[in-house]
Amino acid sequence: RPFAGAVVTLGRQHVYITAAETREMARQHGVTLRPIPEQLHREPQLAARGFLSDDCLLQMLGFERIIRVDYSDYEAPDAILDLNAPETPEALRGAFDLVLDSGTIEHVFDIAAALRHCCRMVKPGGRVIHLTPSSNCVEHGFHSVSPTLFADFYEASQFELNRVDLCRIPIDLPRGIWTVYDYLHSPRFIVLGQLDDQIWFTFCVVTAHQNSAPAVPQQWVYVNAWKLSQARQAAGASATLGGEPVDSRAGRLLQRLEGRPLLSRIAKRLIASWRLLANWYRVRYKKLPYPLVGRF
Repeated sequence: RPFAGAVVTLGRQHVYITAAETREMARQHGVTLRPIPEQLHREPQLAARGFLSDDCLLQMLGFERIIRVDYSDYEAPDAILDLNAPETPEALRGAFDLVLDSGTIEHVFDIAAALRHCCRMVKPGGRVIHLTPSSNCVEHGFHSVSPTLFADFYEASQFELNRVDLCRIPIDLPRGIWTVYDYLHSPRFIVLGQLDDQIWFTFCVVTAHQNSAPAVPQQWVYVNAWKLSQARQAAGASATLGGEPVDSRAGRLLQRLEGRPLLSRIAKRLIASWRLLANWYRVRYKKLPYPLVGRF
């Protein structure tokens, strides 16, 4: 849906797109841009390449009010906010249609406090967008996050999860091709060691509801395990069958073959063989078990 109203950005934004590229991208995706006079970026090295200012780009996308918050005044923000602080200033609470974090919270030591500020600053019906390092970003910031951080935190905080993507980014981060995988509609689990030597980021978009408020999450994989175990115990049954979770495809297959020992043994061998083959393929060709959204 279109952007409008007020946006708060965590820090000033670097922009790596020209006016002509912005218009072409908008045409491709059916986005109507506001007729704003073109303004180049305030940093000379970006302006020299014809890249727009963050003000100009955000206004073209539909925002009437733009507020930049930062820890210090060295980039002339509109408001000073230490994202490590426990309280969000009253003037910023519930004031924004979009909270945009395109690479800030990984530099905040108390990342939980930063997420709480994002929750408090957005209006009901407004959105929060994060783009945060996940892998191969040593020394870039304090943190590299897993997608489960955003999915679990915002679900516990009663936000609507619009999308959570895992993005494979080339070393030429500003201008290279990104490969994007849909984390939200996948098994949401990667065996350790499956990512390659490129940069990986998590991209997240959520929408606030009237009752949205910061909450402390538990990681979904363990919540599911607890629920399954409790349900099976209540039913007087085991949570696994032949070492397989009963609610998995392998577990359901073994359930159907209970009382048929020969077929059960064959099925277990086929399950193990299939997993070995799938894991070899993913390791060999660096394929994630997530739906591919596309290359951009």
